[in-house]
Amino acid sequence: MLTPAGWLLLTGSGLLVVAGRVFGSQELLAVGIAGAAVAILSVAYVKARHPLRMTARSLEPRQVHVGDECQVILEMANPSRLRTPVLRLADEISFSTERATGLFRSPDLLVIPVHSGDKLAVSYRLPTEERGRVFVGPVTLTVTDPMSMAARHLQLGDQAEAMIYPAVFPVGPPPRLPGNTFDAVRRSPMAQSGDELYGLRPFQRGDDPRRIHWRSSAHHDELIVRQFEDFSHTHTTVVLDTRSAQMEASASRARFEAMVSAAASICRASQRRGDQTRLTTTADFDSGFGSDSAHLHKIYEYLALVSPGDGSLIGAVERLGREHGGGLVVAVTAEVNGTESGSLVPLGTQFSSKTVVLFADADQTQSSQPPPAFIPGTSLLVVDDPLEFADAWAEHSASGEESPTQPNPPPPTARGHRP
Repeated sequence: MLTPAGWLLLTGSGLLVVAGRVFGSQELLAVGIAGAAVAILSVAYVKARHPLRMTARSLEPRQVHVGDECQVILEMANPSRLRTPVLRLADEISFSTERATGLFRSPDLLVIPVHSGDKLAVSYRLPTEERGRVFVGPVTLTVTDPMSMAARHLQLGDQAEAMIYPAVFPVGPPPRLPGNTFDAVRRSPMAQSGDELYGLRPFQRGDDPRRIHWRSSAHHDELIVRQFEDFSHTHTTVVLDTRSAQMEASASRARFEAMVSAAASICRASQRRGDQTRLTTTADFDSGFGSDSAHLHKIYEYLALVSPGDGSLIGAVERLGREHGGGLVVAVTAEVNGTESGSLVPLGTQFSSKTVVLFADADQTQSSQPPPAFIPGTSLLVVDDPLEFADAWAEHSASGEESPTQPNPPPPTARGHRP
């Protein structure tokens, strides 16, 4: 209850009382008793004062991206008959991801005196420099006496939760390579269940030979294939490499954060174009396909908590090759090579467009860049500076068959963009 200054006053007063008794000095004895009385009265003061009562807590908004503004609003009331003294307020804040947690306190805020029956709203900005799940509260109110000899700490309110998504940059969607826009989704190895026949067209590179219409081909002296209504270019799959081994060897924490932001940005751009968007990771996460905002926020929520861990890149791409085909696939990784743990060979010709976004240091680019034989038909985009992803992706998107849905503003340098 006593502050360090109060304990010092009480100790000094006790020594003065002892000295006054030993030396028979009434002056020392009086000063010692007065000092002890001040300490005791300070404790009684903070115990008697009734602090504010918290009525509500809100976070606006509850879902934000890294760097965006989130306000914590505390609503309080004075239920006592006396005006409150100046109070000191601080919130406990903790954040967590899959593998890390942290705890800190908000900056101390001074609350002005509140008259009896009045209400007061206090707000401050929640730190959003790191992605993750954030818990705010309970709030700690500190009541002190006018001389700061005693203090009383009270915890009020419950915890509130906010989700900080990764930074999202205003980039264009993955480009569709020419000549592959009619490559339909391969839902079944034997049939196209769920796809309605739209018509016939000439055979193009990348078409499934099982779709060849042999009777029409015989009449036209060229291969004719069945064209289905559900086209592959409406499906975009983003593969995020979260292997901790390759991250420790070739990338820092900032590089992994840039990879997470890149995956979130590509998913958002694809969803805004109207694609059926899917996120998979080497840690066996699979969001499934979806195109609405709820599905995109599901992807954001996972990316807000993801951390480097165990997994296999070849295992992730093998699952893609077995379960789904067609469409576009974008792999975001820090290392791709010809070994079993880092090969993209299983993608083969299952997808009409394949892009690898390789986050590598400038001096690692030559050693990390995979020979074309390992990933045939794949477009490679090397990002040697994590903050230059938006600029590099804009050039990559412009080289595709169609331009982005809306012009890109100048690429950000350190902050993302809220959709």
